[in-house]
Amino acid sequence: MIQYSGDSYSQTGFSITGTKPSVSNPIGNPAFPGYTTTSNGNNWITYLLHPSSASTLLNYNLASGGATTDASLNLSPLPSNSLTASNTLIGIWIGVNDVGNAWSNANWPTLSQKIIDQYFTQVQELYASGVRNFLFLTVPPIQKTPAAMAQPNFTQSTEGAAVGDYNKLLVKAVDYFKAKNEGVTTWVYDTGDAFNTAIASPKTYGAKDASCYNGDGTSCLWFNGYHPGQAIHKLVAAGVAALVGL
Repeated sequence: MIQYSGDSYSQTGFSITGTKPSVSNPIGNPAFPGYTTTSNGNNWITYLLHPSSASTLLNYNLASGGATTDASLNLSPLPSNSLTASNTLIGIWIGVNDVGNAWSNANWPTLSQKIIDQYFTQVQELYASGVRNFLFLTVPPIQKTPAAMAQPNFTQSTEGAAVGDYNKLLVKAVDYFKAKNEGVTTWVYDTGDAFNTAIASPKTYGAKDASCYNGDGTSCLWFNGYHPGQAIHKLVAAGVAALVGL
């Protein structure tokens, strides 16, 4: 079983009070592939439900569009008989809105550390509840989104530096969390690999260039000015699957 927390890059519109995931319906609700606000189709989570894993992976996706770290790591209780240390993976892709909304703040170095501290306060609560397997996804290169590319070079480079600094703090926090908690298994997936692969060769992925966007989710790399389309989501899913062994 996999439980996800995050923002619009991950959400599928799941409601904890609706139909629960099952072997025949791995995302529960809404109907597959769910309400994916960033791709007009599959996102990285639903791409992970390939035929070889769909019979075993049940997905409780608590990601919510616009979420930031303080509000996003939803700890809603899962069915009491479903959560065990061995059969549950927590996947967290958060920080896009934290960095995107605040990178230009004069106190960003201090603020980013506070965000990470809050992040891992909540991760520690998950550990206390019995979870032992954690997947962390880094903030992607949002300075390369069409919206950011329309800004001056200085803005792009400064935002890119903020992304890099945040991700370094994330990796450091993961290492510390693992060192102080017995029995923890962690993975960190660098989402920049998927994004940069597509951006470096857009025509390979059906796009005319690296900056166009289209709400069909497939004819450009980007669904809109800030969210990736299906090709990038598929690359993220492939990278996660290879890293974790899904």
